[in-house]
Amino acid sequence: MAIMLRTTFMFAQFSHFSIPEGRKSLTMSFSNYDNLVVVDAILGDSIPVRLMLDSGVEGLIITDMEIASYFMDKCVRKFKLSAPGTLEVLEACVTRPVKVETGKLLPMFSNLILLEEDYFSLDEYIGSKVHGLMGMDKFRNLVVTTEYDRNILKFRRPENYTPPAKSEIIPVSIIRGKPYMTSRVELDNGKILDLWLMIDSGANHPLLLEFDSLTGYRPQKSIDAIIGKGLGGNLHGSFARVGWLMLGNFRLDDVITSFTDNYMPGNISNRLNRHGTLGSGALGRFRVTFDYSNNRMVLEKGNKFRTPFEYNMSGLSFRAVGTGFNIFEVSEVIPSSPAAIAGIKAEDILISINGKSTFLLSLGDINRLLSLNEGSHVTLVISREGKAMNFRFKLRKLI
Repeated sequence: MAIMLRTTFMFAQFSHFSIPEGRKSLTMSFSNYDNLVVVDAILGDSIPVRLMLDSGVEGLIITDMEIASYFMDKCVRKFKLSAPGTLEVLEACVTRPVKVETGKLLPMFSNLILLEEDYFSLDEYIGSKVHGLMGMDKFRNLVVTTEYDRNILKFRRPENYTPPAKSEIIPVSIIRGKPYMTSRVELDNGKILDLWLMIDSGANHPLLLEFDSLTGYRPQKSIDAIIGKGLGGNLHGSFARVGWLMLGNFRLDDVITSFTDNYMPGNISNRLNRHGTLGSGALGRFRVTFDYSNNRMVLEKGNKFRTPFEYNMSGLSFRAVGTGFNIFEVSEVIPSSPAAIAGIKAEDILISINGKSTFLLSLGDINRLLSLNEGSHVTLVISREGKAMNFRFKLRKLI
C-alpha cells in the first residue's frame, strides 16, 4: 500500500512538464507546417518521436503504428473513441505512465493513448513524419508562448509572466483539458452572432462552424469540399467566408470558414453547446500565449496579422506520399474549379509547377503557390498511369 501511494503521488506531481529550479524561462524551436506546431520528444528514455502540439486534444495520443508497438505491452485498459465527422467508434488503449522528455524541460510521466490504426494519417496531411499528438494540458502549470513568426516556443512560470501592454487578454475555460472562449462573428448575410469556440491549435483552418448551432443558416456563396482530417477519416463540408471575426478587440476580416453538419457526434453534453472551433489558420497571425493556470489566452499581433485569407485557387488538394513525403498525389479536385476544367483528376501525381520540380517543394509551398495571384497562369506537369501530361490554367478565387 505504501508503494502504491508513493507511485500515485509521483505521477500526480510529474504528469505535466515543468521548468528546472533556478530558471525563469526556457525556449525551444519547433517545426512549422502551415501553423501546425511539431516538436521533438523522447518516450521511455530511448524512443525519439515527433509530436504535434494540439490544444484540441487531451493527453498524449500515439498515431504511428511502429511507435505504438513498443508500448502495447504497457496497455492497462482498452476503450472506444467517437470520431468527429462520423458515427464510427474507434478502438484504442491506454498505457501505464511513460517517461516523456522534450527540450530542456523537466521530464513528465504520462499515460499514452495508442490507436489500433493510424486514423489520422498525419504524415500525408502535413508532408512530414509525425508520430502523434500532445495536448497543451501537458503544459498546464506553465505559461506557453508560441511565436509562429520565429518558430519558437517560450515556457515560463505563471508568476514570471506579465501580458504585454498592446496584447489582448482572452478569458478561457478549461474543460476536459481543452480551452474554450467566447467570440463574435458577422456572417455573410450581415447577421452578428456570439460564439462559444474550442481553441484547436492542431487544426489548420482559421474557423470552423457547425451548421446545427446556427439555426438554419447557410452561406450565400460556398464550395463543397473535404474540410479536414480526423479520427474518422476525411471530414466533408463546405468553405465560405464570414464578414469578420472578433478575438477580443482584434478583428479579422473576410475569414475563410469551414462549415460542417456533423463535426462532433454524440449528445449535447458531449458537444458542450459549442458553435465550432478556432484553428491555427487564425492563431498563426498572432503571438499566442496559453496561461491555463490563470484561465486566459493572450494574443499579440504577428507579422501576418493583416495578410488576406486566401483559399487554394486551383481547386486541388494534395497528400504527401512516399518515404520522403516528397511525392504529391492529388487527393481531391473541386468540381468546376480551374483544375477540374483543365482535366486534372484525383490520384494524379504532381511532377512540377511552373517549371519547378516538386522535389524542391514542400506540401506547404505547393499550397501557397496555388493560393496567390488571382488571374495568373500556372503550368503543371502531371504523371497519370506513368505518362507525363501538361496542364495550364488560370487561378481563380473560388470563394
